[in-house]
Amino acid sequence: MLHDHTTSFDLLTLGRCGMDLFSLDIGAPFAEASAFSAAVGGSPTNIAIGSSRLGLRVAALTAVGDDLVGDFILNRLAREGVTTDFIPRKRGKRTGLAMVSVEPPDRFPLVFYRDDPADIHLNIDDVKQAPLDRSRALLLSGNRFEP
Repeated sequence: MLHDHTTSFDLLTLGRCGMDLFSLDIGAPFAEASAFSAAVGGSPTNIAIGSSRLGLRVAALTAVGDDLVGDFILNRLAREGVTTDFIPRKRGKRTGLAMVSVEPPDRFPLVFYRDDPADIHLNIDDVKQAPLDRSRALLLSGNRFEP
């Protein structure tokens, strides 16, 4: 969702994003999963979506790769009303991915694919582009930044 550079936001989220694939075979061991449902992942990104659904004006600051998973995330965020203007595409990097199965009552095997993901390549120039001075609140979630 594009905004002009005077738009203010109720919330700016900063941190990890990726695609989450959830097994649709509830109760089956991970190795037997046959179908998955795709969703946006990463705590700050999920908080951005939830806050937008509650009617807040929300922007996300994270990064995605120049890959199809990045396309998926940007599309989903825009459809949810989250401003994506401050999410740079990191050339040559991949967007993170997580896969999870649900094995009630207490097993939720999770596999992360986050070897050098795009979102850890945010830098000070990316942050300077973000609407920090036009956001009422900033939500930070653990992330690593490149020097």
